Amino acid sequence: MTNKFLRFLAALITLTISVVSICHLPALIFKEIPPPEGQPFRQVEKEWGFFPAEYVNEIKSTLSKLIDWHDISYIAQGTYVERKIFPHILESYSYSLSLLFISLLIALLFAVMLTTLTFYLPPIIQKSIRQLSAILEALPDVFVIFSLQLAAVWVFKHTDLLVTEPYAVSGQKIYFLPILTLSLIPMLYLYKNTLLMYENELGKPYVELGVAKGLGKLHILMRHVFPNVLLSFFYNLKYMYLLLISHMIILEYMYNIYGLLRFMTNHPSYEIITVGIILLTLPLSFIFFLIKLLLPKGVTYYDQTAV
Repeated sequence: MTNKFLRFLAALITLTISVVSICHLPALIFKEIPPPEGQPFRQVEKEWGFFPAEYVNEIKSTLSKLIDWHDISYIAQGTYVERKIFPHILESYSYSLSLLFISLLIALLFAVMLTTLTFYLPPIIQKSIRQLSAILEALPDVFVIFSLQLAAVWVFKHTDLLVTEPYAVSGQKIYFLPILTLSLIPMLYLYKNTLLMYENELGKPYVELGVAKGLGKLHILMRHVFPNVLLSFFYNLKYMYLLLISHMIILEYMYNIYGLLRFMTNHPSYEIITVGIILLTLPLSFIFFLIKLLLPKGVTYYDQTAV
């Protein structure tokens, strides 16, 4: 237990250094030229080149600020008021994190339910569903978001029933449409992969033994196949989380919601971007640490599968 925790701390330190190094790559090729005296509000110009010394200095500066994280500040958008990043960033962070994890949970639940129901359908319908899911998965994010917004407006126009807010106004927090949008594409991806994993498991001897004993299809799927598939699902959790974050960038702008990614893009300093990325990666790191602790002994990851 102690060794695992020490390895986890080492991984967090390595992650932090890696994030800082990647976030500061612009400093390696761009150098900011400060405005002349007497013109403090003039736009900062940038010089193109190769500046390794500037890159190292910026990394040292950010690492020192991360140590004294409570002193990190930013200029509020549209003003010249300086504010501390904490606790202002936490409201946007908690909002984005709730959207991400609720969407991920819904995607997992519906993918498992749809996969289980698919095995009760005739082969022709199963094939049609797979083709439809492949088409839906290929749709652009912007098209999906705009279609859902347009559908909410159409329902309100024809029924005077506001099912959900299609657009956030004045810092309003909306949940239904963002969660629905975020969960759609991951759900299709999980459905396709869970279906393949189910089919692989159904060809194994323990399933044939269960059928020979007279066990029902639902009992075999949920009691024996699903736990094995669930272990393999955790390997894809990192990819799913990154997929949701990439969708979240577009979603926050199209729904006008003020989440963490919007906060980062509105205040694009090295310190704020670094803090934002670290805050996004920490929950997943803790989840994987807990999963590894809870996994049965002898279960390891091999070729994207828990064995």
